[in-house]
Amino acid sequence: MITHEDQPSAAKHPPGRILLVTDLSCRCDRALDRAIRLARAWQAELIVLHVIEGEDAPDLPAFRRGREARAELAERLIRSDIGGSGVRFDVVIERGRPADVILRKAAELCAGLIVTGIAREETLTRAILGTTVDRLVRWAPMPVLVVKNRAHRDYETMVVASDFSPSSKHATEQAAALFPEARALLFHAYRVPFAGFLGNGANRDEIRDQAQQDCSDFLSRLAVPPEALRKLECRIEHGSADAVIGAYVWDNEVDLVALGTHGRSGAFDVLVGSTAEILLSYLPCDVLVVREPRAVRRATPNAEPSSPEAGTRRPS
Repeated sequence: MITHEDQPSAAKHPPGRILLVTDLSCRCDRALDRAIRLARAWQAELIVLHVIEGEDAPDLPAFRRGREARAELAERLIRSDIGGSGVRFDVVIERGRPADVILRKAAELCAGLIVTGIAREETLTRAILGTTVDRLVRWAPMPVLVVKNRAHRDYETMVVASDFSPSSKHATEQAAALFPEARALLFHAYRVPFAGFLGNGANRDEIRDQAQQDCSDFLSRLAVPPEALRKLECRIEHGSADAVIGAYVWDNEVDLVALGTHGRSGAFDVLVGSTAEILLSYLPCDVLVVREPRAVRRATPNAEPSSPEAGTRRPS
């Protein structure tokens, strides 16, 4: 598996190349629209990757069989969707295990952002990410944008979940670099340890005061432009991160939530059973996942190698 040994602390500008991954389902149309909008705004090159997985079903009619036929049809559909959008794009068709291929191509292409959709959505309850998306947010060294909503506008409102750790700092800086025009809210949730044994009210006030100081220190260390820092508001609330952030996003018009993984408190850890996975599944908005560089260097995913069969790439 490809890993980056020398990750920068944070990108200073939007990326010059975006990798959109699509299985050509209707759900991925939203990710396609968002990727086109970002590529146009950033004047970035858009690479659209489709991975053909497995063998043809034996009961397919003759005209649906054959891997080359599937690749040609996939490329034709993608070019039809993007043609006339005004963005520079390329189409890449590969074969193998989707997550492995995507991670490998993202590294080879030096993509600064991966954009993907979700597998399916249970109405007003949760999004089913699917195995491929789950593995991308675990292992991708670059930010992963999980798109759930239609791209009617640029991202105007953004919540950045923070525990004031190095991973949160990295995620905040990345989010500010990608979406400097968005009105950003730095959201921190705290809990009172041993609340059942200590004086809850006084202890909560003391911990909140400490959180306020930690927030000020955190802001002073951020490597973001002064104008972005001036627009960054802070919100500190008592409770679990998934509960208070989730409630805020559901009750307010939020376009995007940014999460850093491998945080100090463990709240945004490796995702299985964690706050990050809950937020990814249940938030009604798009989610940007940013991994801490040190976690990227340590990562050695337990995955089988991608299929050795050659893919095809056709320049536009």
